[in-house]
Amino acid sequence: MKKYSKLARASILTLAIASVGTLAACGSDNSSSTSDSSSGASGEGKVTLRFFSNLPDRKSGQGLAEQTVIDNYIKENPNVKIEVETLAEEPFKNKLKAYMSSNEPIDITMVHGGAELNTLVQAGYVKELDPKEYEGEQYNFLPGVYKSFTFNDKLYGLPRNSDYEVIYYNKKLFADNGVKVPTTLTELLDAAKAFRDKDIAPMSINGKDLWSFGEMYQNLVLRYSGNQNLILDAIDKKIKFADDENFLKAAQYLAEVRDSKMFQDSFMTADYGASQNLFTQSKAAMWYMGSWEAGMATNEALPEEFRQNLGVIKVPVADGGKGTADDLLAWNGGGYALVSSSKQPEEAKKFFDYLMSANQWAKTAWDTGAAVPAQKYELTGTESEVQKTLTDILVNASSTSGASAIDYGTPKFKDDIQNALGKFFSSKQTPEELLSALQTAVDTQ
Repeated sequence: MKKYSKLARASILTLAIASVGTLAACGSDNSSSTSDSSSGASGEGKVTLRFFSNLPDRKSGQGLAEQTVIDNYIKENPNVKIEVETLAEEPFKNKLKAYMSSNEPIDITMVHGGAELNTLVQAGYVKELDPKEYEGEQYNFLPGVYKSFTFNDKLYGLPRNSDYEVIYYNKKLFADNGVKVPTTLTELLDAAKAFRDKDIAPMSINGKDLWSFGEMYQNLVLRYSGNQNLILDAIDKKIKFADDENFLKAAQYLAEVRDSKMFQDSFMTADYGASQNLFTQSKAAMWYMGSWEAGMATNEALPEEFRQNLGVIKVPVADGGKGTADDLLAWNGGGYALVSSSKQPEEAKKFFDYLMSANQWAKTAWDTGAAVPAQKYELTGTESEVQKTLTDILVNASSTSGASAIDYGTPKFKDDIQNALGKFFSSKQTPEELLSALQTAVDTQ
């Protein structure tokens, strides 16, 4: 593993992610909770802010990082009380839609960039931001990270992480069962067969949520074609899915994944939390997920044996494909926005700016091992091996997508493409039928 000085690492990161721009960095817990944070101060000038989040686990990972920043702000501003409402990923999305419809006066909300944020923008539910206010060292945002938060050249939120897809794996399960850690897509299928033969689920996935299928298909198109823009061009109607053989090759591989039983039994009913639990309980050898799950390595609520054997690898390359292992599906999906109906707009803006300062969210998220920020950060010297590997994957990227395909089109397109992929995995549909459904999703968006 390469070693970098703190300043060199920050500079390399800036270059590596320069083109990164639009899924969503998702919550890592499947429970729901509501918590209040208050200094206990009272008297004149007391302000209460409402904060809505998709991170219900406040004791580890990104939820801990988020809560730490909130607690820091309260200590410095004893007149402020922050009511934190948290829900797991899918319930969060549903309730945010309900809040948008009723124009609920939340002050700050977590948002998913791209299509989902665009829905909030069109409804006038979130406020426009001035990007000039977030220039300079106080915020230290990496170049290009506003892409999925910008609509009609106007900014409506700020990203919290640099998101990219990887495969987490259990080193002990691979070693104990004599299975080679895959570097090619053929080896990945071989690993699936080997684990299935031993009654071990090869890979866990959150099939119920559907979006991971979209990320996987985009990754496969990239591995076969070597072209980050190919699938985005199809969504932009510059080409059709039938025009390039790499779309079919990717769909054919998805069929092999499905038919080889790569995923756990009943994967179509597994949400985010269920898929993660299967992996962290060492009942699945791999988990297809994003960089935002770096915190698993330092989460003491997880079994120590699991944490000691947690590894991460790049998505394997395609045999004969034009893509390389260093072509990275990376974007900036999750972040925060100010809500237009806030009853405390000035105080909300003060906290929002504090939250997004480089010495708050970015520093806290990295120092706690929770995530890879969308802002420059420095190494502490105490990083986990998973953090180091994730950093190397990012800084060594030869190309980045800048956009998650499922979030690149309209909200309708996102629903349609995800449903098409869900139908494909839950049936015996052919690769050609999948491409036809994807083309229909593009044509009718």
